[in-house]
Amino acid sequence: MKRKEELKYQTKTGRKVKRYATKERMAKINPKNIREYDRYLKSSKIKNSDVKDTTYKVYQSYMNIFMCFIAEREDNFYLLDEEFLEDNMLDVMEDYIEFLQNECGNGKKVINTKLSAVSSFYIWAVKRGKLKAHPFDGKLDRIKNAQEEKRISVYFLNDDEVKQITETLAEEKTSLSKYDWQDEVMWNIAFDSACRIGALHNLNISNINWEKRVFTDVREKRGKIVDIPFTEYTKEIIERYLKWREENGIDTDALFYVWKQGKWDRMSTQSMTIRIRKIGEIIGVGDFRPHCIRKTRLNQVGKNNIQLAKELAHHESMDTTARFYMEKKSESETLAEINKIM
Repeated sequence: MKRKEELKYQTKTGRKVKRYATKERMAKINPKNIREYDRYLKSSKIKNSDVKDTTYKVYQSYMNIFMCFIAEREDNFYLLDEEFLEDNMLDVMEDYIEFLQNECGNGKKVINTKLSAVSSFYIWAVKRGKLKAHPFDGKLDRIKNAQEEKRISVYFLNDDEVKQITETLAEEKTSLSKYDWQDEVMWNIAFDSACRIGALHNLNISNINWEKRVFTDVREKRGKIVDIPFTEYTKEIIERYLKWREENGIDTDALFYVWKQGKWDRMSTQSMTIRIRKIGEIIGVGDFRPHCIRKTRLNQVGKNNIQLAKELAHHESMDTTARFYMEKKSESETLAEINKIM
């Protein structure tokens, strides 16, 4: 295992992220805009309750940024002022994109998501008859090539690296160990299933079907319900982990736990992400993240059978699996494969 100063990174470190939607700026927002957006949120959450704490929570934080932006720089206009929107909204949105790029340091993908948050509000407003037409739909070009821009780490581990992590986490647990039972269980379930961090976070002991080796009815991205499978090897690890928990009086249905406010509670996704980043240090990686495990596993499966990789990933389209979860071959590898069939 490498020392901290020897770890490798794909992403730049040290960039300071400043909160733009501060209390001071939020206090300046046009009260009518707050009321209208609250109506939108209430309506949307009723229709899509499964994602009220995920998608709409993100959209709300992004819309707060937009409302602070127009409060400071665009005369705090009313979001449903049709006359203003017709004459000025395209310019406002282009200025907003420039602001997100240059002052917030946002990448293309994040900018497009922030534009979607604003657009979603106006789609609702048109459906509700509050506006005659969407003020920038079909007029504003989204940032191109967002998927190709790499601003976060993407590691495809090889078989030796996977083995090294698995064996290190399987070492005897003591009070001096760097890794504990939760780290080992987290890694093995995440790798077996290639599940998203949201699904991993929502795992419950009561959802285990031991016979089929699966966690049933787990909620993940956009409220989708999936099953999270695990191997016989991981089953044995989970059984030993649960026995250890029982011996230590850890009483909560959540598979991954913390002691919080005088009781056992579910571990946050942020804490899980920190643990997974620490797991990456085993192979000398300093910016390892949950999605790297998913990519590694799907790439491993996809090399042998991309249909199985698609099914394991719960992707609707094979194209998604092929484009974003398969490691790109080098020219020399491509030529070597060509030579095999010629």
